[in-house]
Amino acid sequence: MKSPDSFDDRKILLLAIAIERCCAQLYQDCAYRFRPYNPGISTVLEELAKEERQHEQELTVLFTEVIAEDAALELPAPPQLQAYTQGLRQVSDHFFVVNPPMARTILEMALEIERYTHGFYLDIQDKLDDPRVSALICKLVAFEDDHVRVFLERLERI
Repeated sequence: MKSPDSFDDRKILLLAIAIERCCAQLYQDCAYRFRPYNPGISTVLEELAKEERQHEQELTVLFTEVIAEDAALELPAPPQLQAYTQGLRQVSDHFFVVNPPMARTILEMALEIERYTHGFYLDIQDKLDDPRVSALICKLVAFEDDHVRVFLERLERI
């Protein structure tokens, strides 16, 4: 029997939905900030935001199928992600990216978020009850690993 504090498929799916939603919004916001400074990075961030929204949708559909209830429309961003976004406060003097240090700070923050998300999915992939949930989480591990690679490559170019 699982303890009340243990992860179950319902909790994991809700947290995953919240993570993907939060990341999609964050990457879209960052894409806007990068547009005048580096349109290439802006495009990459827009594509990542689109992927994150697709992941959110997949998780939401699976939640409805597995849990037999609708996922909450308003899910709070996980507190763990807030620690990674604190770097944005350092670059809040300008909305748009204006120099390499600002660009680096934002991309490093995004890299840390992807590392956190990748680690989260790795940690839970063997703790799931439903094979459909496990399969999707394994798929997301690969996507998050690719996102880490994308941010590392972009940081090397700054």
